[in-house]
Order: sequence, then structure tokens, then C-alpha cells
Amino acid sequence: MIPRLSKTQPPDFNEVRRYLSSLDHRLSLGRFIKAGWTPAELAECARDIYLAPGRTCPTKVSYQLAMTFGPTSPHAKALLAILRAPGFKMPPFNRPAPKRYAWDDPDNPDHTPEIQSDVDVIARLYRDRQSDRLEMPRAARDEPVPKWLWRRAYRLRNRYHSLEDTLDIQGLREPEPPAEEPSVSEALVEPQLATAAD
Repeated sequence: MIPRLSKTQPPDFNEVRRYLSSLDHRLSLGRFIKAGWTPAELAECARDIYLAPGRTCPTKVSYQLAMTFGPTSPHAKALLAILRAPGFKMPPFNRPAPKRYAWDDPDNPDHTPEIQSDVDVIARLYRDRQSDRLEMPRAARDEPVPKWLWRRAYRLRNRYHSLEDTLDIQGLREPEPPAEEPSVSEALVEPQLATAAD
């Protein structure tokens, strides 16, 4: 019977060997040991290569995939360089995976305030245009933009690279208010002033 993974400390090499069923994987583990990897570094490598959904530490499959790549793979070499960099502190073995956001998720922290502002303007103008086409009342300005509409507006902003181009190409500019026509009395007074000045 294969023992369960420890939740606080990375497994030692003997325990990792029990997770490996093929001879190739066991030989690869020997290459990791000869290369000077520690159990904690191997655990980080396994975690980096594959962390099962909902898990907080690497599983048997994680270690098997790490053995498939081996210690001489570019990924393993780059990771080892990071782990052995001066000032690097090894993170805890058992830790939750960071939340990953979709590229067009409104809550993505990678979006700059400028892009968020642009997308918000595009989404509100798009919503107003749709309301006008359907002859429905416009939504209040303080009403939040639904996620599906924010994502659509973000894709439009991303496609055209700027707020101005997006508004021009999509025809989302607010119509200019019609110029006020001068009243009859103003129209008659202006020519009289022009002639009096001459």
C-alpha cells in the first residue's frame, strides 16, 4: 500500500520512489538525487509542473510528471536556478494555489485603471445604444455593468487598442446635440449690427 502524502513536509526520496511505478521514472529520480536536488526542491518542481485541481500540495501524478521531464529539462533547470537564488525563501509545502483569472475577467488584477475606465465607458455606451434601439429606458449611470457586457467591451477595447478607435469604429460616440438655431429676432439683429459696424 502506498502511504499518503504528508500535509506539512515534502516526502523524502524513499517515499517519492514508492509513488513511481515505472523503471524510467525511478531512474529519473536517481538523476535528480545525483544532480543535488533536495526533497523540498523536488516537491516544488512537481508542484510547478502539475498541481491537481483543488489540491494544496503535489500528488503522485505530479511527481510522475516531474520524473518524465527529468532534471536536465529547461524547465527544471530554470526552476532550480530560481529556488537557489540568493535571498529566496522556500514557500510552505502545503499552500493554496493562487486564484487564476481569465484574461477578460473584470476582477483580473492585471488590468490597469486606464483600461478598466475605458472598458467601463465602452460598456455603458454600448448598453445605452442597445436601449435606444429597443426603445427602452436607459440604465442608470450608477447601475453596475454586468460581467458579460464588461467582457464584451474589454474584447472590443483589446481589438481596437484604444478608447477613441473603439468608439469611432463601433459607432458608440454620443450624438452631438443639435446646434441651436438662432431665433428670428436674433437673426434680424445680427445683420443690422454688422452693417452698423461698417
